[in-house]
Amino acid sequence: MSRSKKHLGDFHAQHSPLGAFSSFTVGLPGSPGGFGHALSGPANQNVYVGYRKSSRSKWNFLPFFAPPESNESAFTGEEATTAVPSDIKVLEGAGLRRKLGWASDTWNNKDETFGFSLLSPFGPVGDPGRMKRSEKRKHFSPHINGWIEYDNRDGKSDVELLFGLGEEERLFRPVQDKDPSLFGFAINRGCGYATLPSEHVTARQGFNVLDPKFQDRRGLHVVGGQTALVFNVPAGRKMKFPLVLGFFEQGVITDGIECCYAYTEFFKDLEDVLRHGLYSRKQYETLAAKRDRELERSKLTEDQQFLLAQSTHSYLGSTQLLWRQNAPLWVVNEGEYRMMNTFDLTVDHLFFELKYFPWAVRNVLDLFLSRYSYRDRIYDGNGTEASGGISFTHDMGVMNHFTPKGQSSYECDNLTGCFSHMTMEQLLNWVLTAVCYAEKTGDQKWLKANEKTLRACVRSMQRRDHPVSAKRDGILKFDTMRCKRGGAEITTYDSLDISLGQARNNLYLAVKTLGAWILLESAFGKLGNDKAERTAAKTANLLANSISEKFDADTKTFPAVFENDNKSLIIPAIEGFVYPLFLGISSAVDRQGRFSTLLGQLSEHMNQVLKPGVCLDAASGGWKISSTSTNTWFSKIALSQFVVRNLFPEVVNASVARADQVHADWQRSSGCGAYAMCDQIRSDTGEACGSRYYPRGVTSILWIDE
Repeated sequence: MSRSKKHLGDFHAQHSPLGAFSSFTVGLPGSPGGFGHALSGPANQNVYVGYRKSSRSKWNFLPFFAPPESNESAFTGEEATTAVPSDIKVLEGAGLRRKLGWASDTWNNKDETFGFSLLSPFGPVGDPGRMKRSEKRKHFSPHINGWIEYDNRDGKSDVELLFGLGEEERLFRPVQDKDPSLFGFAINRGCGYATLPSEHVTARQGFNVLDPKFQDRRGLHVVGGQTALVFNVPAGRKMKFPLVLGFFEQGVITDGIECCYAYTEFFKDLEDVLRHGLYSRKQYETLAAKRDRELERSKLTEDQQFLLAQSTHSYLGSTQLLWRQNAPLWVVNEGEYRMMNTFDLTVDHLFFELKYFPWAVRNVLDLFLSRYSYRDRIYDGNGTEASGGISFTHDMGVMNHFTPKGQSSYECDNLTGCFSHMTMEQLLNWVLTAVCYAEKTGDQKWLKANEKTLRACVRSMQRRDHPVSAKRDGILKFDTMRCKRGGAEITTYDSLDISLGQARNNLYLAVKTLGAWILLESAFGKLGNDKAERTAAKTANLLANSISEKFDADTKTFPAVFENDNKSLIIPAIEGFVYPLFLGISSAVDRQGRFSTLLGQLSEHMNQVLKPGVCLDAASGGWKISSTSTNTWFSKIALSQFVVRNLFPEVVNASVARADQVHADWQRSSGCGAYAMCDQIRSDTGEACGSRYYPRGVTSILWIDE
């Protein structure tokens, strides 16, 4: 079994069940990880995985631990030590193989006699509100499967395998004390690991599992914080031992809106989860293998496959299925920031969610409308108040706290950068997400029920252009009054400079607005609302012409902002066209069609910006989303790559295509890899500068069907 060297590197990966907001994170050499629930980054448990070929041989361990400082000294008064015992060898470099699959993560030694795998299977999932209990247990069990194995058919003596964890803050308990059908350890009632009881497995617990002789004498020393399962593989045998790692959080875990985890409705406790995971492991192994094969057989390059796999692992770690009043409530938490259903991310996650669980998109849209919408006012061109219309908040809360109606956890008044309001951006996000959901699923009933809201969005978009219809050109000109007199609206690109941060007269937001009008035209056509369809079509044509007029024929580029002689150049100038491409609205993406002038100009623009020193970083060769900032976002790069390859393939030269390896290497190096998937990255150094442990990279799902 060959393993690609490209998938080796210094990176953690999250291994997570769907909807549990929990991860078993591991993979960064020399770094702990382990069980984490609702954390902003990896946990801090030592993970012990290894083998020794005989009782006289050295132990060979994967590099997932730091030498523990034994808390035994607190009892004995002796000096603590953190040295790795001399009979321990750490597998690294040429002695280690790793393969990150779409739903798996596997390590082998050099000769591949030893193997360790963790699985994060995923696939199509129906609406949990309409599922039978058995289906809910299958799809939303808060566990992951794995195994440890050894091929000892050529061996002359028994081989021992070891899997364990340790930390000093909390102590483990043997799960077999409560459930004899399991064999392993748990931390209180919240997380644990187990295998099947057999004559080939023994348990070890104490102050230092790296000292096997010491532990063998004492047996289970429960006051110690280090635990392990030791498996025996007889000479002449090849054996594979199943592992299950589970999570469980009981009771109400949110406020603002009181919810429990959905899985607590159909699992009794942690032991129930572990037992289910072990005895149903074949179905999860089959599903994980199916996803892995699907990615391997795709036309994506190795680097693209890695990026999609790593992104999916971190997306799953941020998902949270809650239960309130006998109904599901879906949340995707925003990575290290842990904001709940950040709308900027919802509109980017929809490509993945509509492929596998479209009900989640509808669930979020409904809650945004019922609780997180508001009626806004704007300052018109004369500096006086005017009606703005409907919009939506940036998020629904943070760290399991749902904010009050009409308020986000993020947006503040009197600011012009980070933490200001994103009123126009979120208005567009509801429109784009709603129409994509309805058209991809064919849910005409839901679309009809929300036609009134779509019409309200139309009026709001128009008034933010200008309250006077004769003065409209389709481009946002007026900020929400929520910004107050001293503030200004921003976009999702909140941490960048004005090239992408300012909402008013912004190229990125103007093209995204065009995408929304194109989708509204399609939606109203399906609803049979001819008047609204004509309005959307007319406004789309007007806006496309307005944007075209901003094109600089001399430089063959668009300025990032249509005011103050802005000279920045941006890649997300094309982002708004991802939506008609995704929905297959051919009339909108026909290079010879109604938007031919604008599309031709955007092709020239992209040809100019995708050059070294402009929006290809001169140092690394990676994509920069703005010529005037080194803060680049992988999720948006992935989205723009989809648009470029499908709409402007003529600009994809060798330098443009080669950047995939750069982007993958960013994630495979410790500057990002210490935090699993990272989104905000310094394009010159590859160091994460924000948005760590992040779900948004699943925009790369767009690549799979190109």
